[in-house]
Amino acid sequence: MPKRAFKRAVTLSLLGAVSYLVVARGGLADVRASLSRLSPADLGLASLVPLAAVAASVRRWQLLLAHEGLRLPFRRLLASFLRGRFVGAFTPSTAGLDLYRLVDVGRRTGDRAASGRAILLEKLLGLVALALVTLALLPVGLARFFGTGGLLGALGLGAVAATGLALLGRPALLRAMAARLPRRLRSRAHGLVDLLSTRRLPRGDLARALGFGVASHLATAAVFVATGRALGVAVDPMSLLVVGNAIVLATLLPISVGGIGVREGTAVALLAAVGVGPAQAALVALLGYLAMQPPAILGGLLMLWWTEDPRTEDPRTEDPRPATPAAITLAGLTPVAEAPLLAQPAITPTASSTSARLPM
Repeated sequence: MPKRAFKRAVTLSLLGAVSYLVVARGGLADVRASLSRLSPADLGLASLVPLAAVAASVRRWQLLLAHEGLRLPFRRLLASFLRGRFVGAFTPSTAGLDLYRLVDVGRRTGDRAASGRAILLEKLLGLVALALVTLALLPVGLARFFGTGGLLGALGLGAVAATGLALLGRPALLRAMAARLPRRLRSRAHGLVDLLSTRRLPRGDLARALGFGVASHLATAAVFVATGRALGVAVDPMSLLVVGNAIVLATLLPISVGGIGVREGTAVALLAAVGVGPAQAALVALLGYLAMQPPAILGGLLMLWWTEDPRTEDPRTEDPRPATPAAITLAGLTPVAEAPLLAQPAITPTASSTSARLPM
């Protein structure tokens, strides 16, 4: 079965199962009753929490790009991230978001390899941060939902991500491992090692990147706390946070279209353990999904109303190594001095250049 058809089948199957449970155990009356108790204030809070997750994610991305020698302003990366969120709304997991950002920064800087390395590091650090959040939730209810299996899964997730990070900082070891592969795969493996190898993050930057990752994951999981409170679900906030974290984990699996069905099925299965009916549980997940869409909507509006001309963008940003005059050049413009890019004044029109203003 083709992958796309498989995902559609999984999505429809999960939605069918959730719908059956909702109808069989209370019907639409429970849905109407839950919606009638909806708190607009808590629902509004749920729609604002994702913005905190976006801000933390963009700041982490900016930090990792700077580690690769690509220094771009926060507002520029924020716009790129929001547009990527819009694209990612139609793709499984975070594939659309990551691909859009990789190509966008690669186009701006002329260094797609460095852009890809930053995103790969972000993915690995994200797994470590997610494992840290999961471990931190063990004392407050994770064991009640998952038991020993949840603990082992969290530890395994963190171990795999940490191993990947360690290997990325040891290109010689990666090349030695690639040399042991069959001849048919060896040349490709060496090329991949050359592309992905990067110098190790300083401890301070590593701690900050992990901190931003933890903040992003907590904010995303907290959306489901807010929707649960908006619906008046009789469950303590920490249990809702555990369920929200599990939903985030489940939707990372690329087995359905946009996580549809997986999100609702996870909520129904877990909240049943604390006495929440299928109707309320499914609404917690559905409203959580809707509350997380404002960043994607903003990204769609940016795509429609803010068309950027690549000829007026800086294709290469400041390198953290000592720069030389004319090291930073704008497409179609005269060379820029070695002063930091963010400090450059607006470039006035000349006979041989196009007017532009450097990003703030």
